[in-house]
Amino acid sequence: MMLAARLEERTYQAMNTQLSSVKQIWGDNLAQPMPSIRYKRFGSDVSSLSRGEIQTSDLTVILKMDYRKKGLVYYTGYNADFLGKYTFRNPENEKIYLSFIFPYPTQQTRGMLQNVKLLVNGEEDLENTEYQPNLALWTGLLEPAATLEIAVHYEGRGLDQFQYGFEPGKKINNFLMKVEVQGAKNLDYAEATMPPTAPPQETSDGKLLLWKLDRTLTQFNIGVILPDKLNIEKQLAVMTYRAPAFFLLFLASLSAILLLAGHRLNFVQIAIISVTYFLFYPLFVYLLVYIEVILALAISFTIIGLLIFNYVRMLYRIKIALAIAMAYTFYLGVTSIAALLPTYTGLILTIEGVVLMGIIMQILSRYKDLKFSELLGWSSAAQSNGVANNLSPQPDDPNESK
Repeated sequence: MMLAARLEERTYQAMNTQLSSVKQIWGDNLAQPMPSIRYKRFGSDVSSLSRGEIQTSDLTVILKMDYRKKGLVYYTGYNADFLGKYTFRNPENEKIYLSFIFPYPTQQTRGMLQNVKLLVNGEEDLENTEYQPNLALWTGLLEPAATLEIAVHYEGRGLDQFQYGFEPGKKINNFLMKVEVQGAKNLDYAEATMPPTAPPQETSDGKLLLWKLDRTLTQFNIGVILPDKLNIEKQLAVMTYRAPAFFLLFLASLSAILLLAGHRLNFVQIAIISVTYFLFYPLFVYLLVYIEVILALAISFTIIGLLIFNYVRMLYRIKIALAIAMAYTFYLGVTSIAALLPTYTGLILTIEGVVLMGIIMQILSRYKDLKFSELLGWSSAAQSNGVANNLSPQPDDPNESK
């Protein structure tokens, strides 16, 4: 229980306290706002600008999973490759002066964007483009009824989820967004976000999501939540909290095996086996610092199992050692695997319970005439006491002396 409490404390500290430092190093979740357009007639001296309407939006986003490890905790990191193509048509019958404003998905103090480019009609216009700390801005002239195509590309890093946000109250025209997730398939969607408008498509190593909207008004954003990787510290805490219950079952099975084999229970021997049994948990925890979870589990389970098996073999015959090794595998090995696979924990434990009942039924059918008191040796003790009472001298009857 002390080990479980310590693991829970470390998991909470890693998942909460260390998260802010991970965000400072790696970056926060990427939430990309939609760009906006402001314009005024060329030569006009008005101070207010009109809001332009984007004609088409064609977005392609690639999210490649890159889990970040700090201690024993994994954080859901990813590398993003964003390419957005937007078109705008001059709604006026005269030349206009416009500004295309593209906000970045990260704050300057958190995260990093690389290879940021803003292309105007296929070319980068450095003279009229400003790459500011929080946005990219292009300003220029557009002839009457002319169409402008602007493409924005960047590469970034994020955590947990990716979102694309719409401007409130703005109509969405000819919007197409493709998000390809590489390295994960178990995806989810946050509250108040729009799920894909088409069924997700399976790819070789992930999924392809598609949003297609036209003439749409919505308060929802669109985006995807990426799956967590198994955090071993959290599962270790679960494993160690369950350990006392499964140990009691192992202890009961150990006692039953010895009693059914005709051996008396020895406190010292059972205590040694019990201590060795619990050494599995600290050994497993410390091995995890240096090697992968599967290898750490295999090494810890094998070493402790061999110690128990060899000790029982020296005390009793080989069949008893094999039976206790089977109980050890059943209560420690299978339950540890169940804790490390939270998706299948219920199924594994249910199957284990069914198998356990089958074994108990089989054993009871072979010893159907055996009483519980006889198994514990109470009957023989009672009979011994009865014989002792019969053999003890009885007081003389005073009537006989007369």
